[in-house]
Amino acid sequence: MIVKCPSCAARFRMDHEKLAGKRVTMRCARCRNPFKVELPHSSCVQVERKVRVMIAHSDSELCGTIRKLVVDAGFEVLLGHDGAEVLTVMDASRPKIAVVDVALQGLYAFEVVDKVRCRPGLADVKIILLSSVYNKAAYKRAPTSLYGADDYIEKHHIPDDLVLKINRLLAGAVPAPGPTADGEVEKSGVQLTPAEGTSQSLAFINAVNEKIQTAEDHEISAADVPERDRAERLARVIVSDISLYYQDRIDEGIVKGNWSELLATEIKEARRLFRERFPRPEIQNSKILEAAFLDLLEKRRRELED
Repeated sequence: MIVKCPSCAARFRMDHEKLAGKRVTMRCARCRNPFKVELPHSSCVQVERKVRVMIAHSDSELCGTIRKLVVDAGFEVLLGHDGAEVLTVMDASRPKIAVVDVALQGLYAFEVVDKVRCRPGLADVKIILLSSVYNKAAYKRAPTSLYGADDYIEKHHIPDDLVLKINRLLAGAVPAPGPTADGEVEKSGVQLTPAEGTSQSLAFINAVNEKIQTAEDHEISAADVPERDRAERLARVIVSDISLYYQDRIDEGIVKGNWSELLATEIKEARRLFRERFPRPEIQNSKILEAAFLDLLEKRRRELED
């Protein structure tokens, strides 16, 4: 059962079966104001339609991990593994929230956002972009832009922040603050638990993050997938994350024709990471990473020209 804070409209999900017929005192995790909720007896409660959340990611294992997390929070989950499939599912089921991998197969994040915003019945869908690389130290600042999306989340914050971000957007609140000057991300927003306002345990967060890391490693290192296909996937992941955190430089570089200069540091690091995963000369000589950069730039150029 969903209840709202009367002061700030923060939403809370409560276990009606355990609390039916009782009056509960709660303290809002956002504004800290106390308020009382009287839960009706089970016979008086109407069935509530669950909010639909779209999870869009190319890796089925990672989708499964995120799905369980979101379903356990009381939402209905839709899954999609490539751009065309995601748009088809969203057209048919119209979710309220879409969590979209920035390196989704078939469509880059900025293409997904643009197409969703233009489709009948989907203009109001709240979109959370999901960074592709699991790296707690890679980026210590918020993206410069979200290509029209409503929020973003890094992979290692999925277990502790994703459900909070979903509820925050459903409540009409602004996205959570980005990293502070010292590089730490501030934590605020709607809590899912009742008055005690407890967050996810460290053990739970570590367990989910371990599954996320395992899924990512499988996506890039699966022995049953040809090496070139895995290399192309890693290249797309790398350039997609760069596009998330450095949209301003990419767009400026496209307009002025100097993107390789503006992104010199990021390109150097991308080459190091790619070479570390795929050192064989046959792969290195195939210029897969360079092709991924050029593909991203060409598609972004088309977006800017439209």
